Amino acid sequence: MSKKYEIGDIVFVSKYDYDKGEKGENHLFVIIDDDNQLVPIEYFGLIVSSHRKKSKENSKFKYNEPLDKNSNNNLHKDSIVKCDQIYSIPLKNIQFKIGQVDIDDYMRFLEAYNEFLSTLTVTISEE
Repeated sequence: MSKKYEIGDIVFVSKYDYDKGEKGENHLFVIIDDDNQLVPIEYFGLIVSSHRKKSKENSKFKYNEPLDKNSNNNLHKDSIVKCDQIYSIPLKNIQFKIGQVDIDDYMRFLEAYNEFLSTLTVTISEE
């Protein structure tokens, strides 16, 4: 049995959780990984937003990568991918695939996420 969604797919998600516990709904995501099961029950993605004015070139949001609409991704307008948080997406909340990003865009999103991770500092307290 093949996987339902592939890395790089843009999918419509009915429900998801923000990192602080708030609930979100009805949004697009780029799939960047799955739970490594033969038939994944959970995917991991970056949120897609149509607020192009919040791209890294136009705002303070350094990790918002632009994504131009095209016939491959099927976006209705030029958008951004927010590359500073990965979301856990249960398969049951993915409604459908709308398109996919090309490999260059996918790699650019991962590079931005890794750059974001490098800015985080972890403090380990010794007891």
